[in-house]
Amino acid sequence: MNGGRRYDARALARGLVLCLTLALASLARAEQPHSESAVKAAYLYRFASYVEWPDKSASGHPFLIDIMGDPDVARELRHLMPGHLINDEPVQVREVTRVEDLDGPQILYVGADHAAFLHALRTSGRPLVLLVTDDDQGLDLGGVLNFVTVDKRVRFEVSLTAAERAHLKISADLLSVAIRVHGGRRQSDELCIPYSLPQDAGAPCGIRQARQVMPVTIQPSAPWHAGA
Repeated sequence: MNGGRRYDARALARGLVLCLTLALASLARAEQPHSESAVKAAYLYRFASYVEWPDKSASGHPFLIDIMGDPDVARELRHLMPGHLINDEPVQVREVTRVEDLDGPQILYVGADHAAFLHALRTSGRPLVLLVTDDDQGLDLGGVLNFVTVDKRVRFEVSLTAAERAHLKISADLLSVAIRVHGGRRQSDELCIPYSLPQDAGAPCGIRQARQVMPVTIQPSAPWHAGA
């Protein structure tokens, strides 16, 4: 029982730290309402801090974020980036229209309604990256992180299977505020409850819904805040 209380305290602390960090990311623009695109851009920036890439050595090159099919998110991300570093590197935001345009990004965000691009990416043989999608089938199409809208709030789900395929490690802090965590071996059953879909019967936590220790609630028309 004491061990359980210690675990809950640690999980609460991790969730609180992450939520506070996410909230602080928007303070510079708190005087204006946040569009959905601004929220997604801020998420893309914060995701990088909770992912471990295979090569930790300093590259001397900009941290590259490619955006496909969502110019509004690209614009918001460019507004957010000046004066900020990711992994001690300056950030470059580029818009792409074809798989052939990709040139070694660390993060690739593909906007809604671009399943054909995602299919082409899967068969291209290009190196896997942190792929962030915005599609009902985003994780099925290879996304590591996928945006979803719940009660008019931007949230995200995670595929640990896709993360492992790309040799990426997702922080437990980020998993703790995901709306769902799919697959993978690194998350213990203590961090999940079965997601109640008929096809998941007999395979508890094959698809997982993360316990919301301290949920991040985001409304497209309002500043970020932490809390229920």
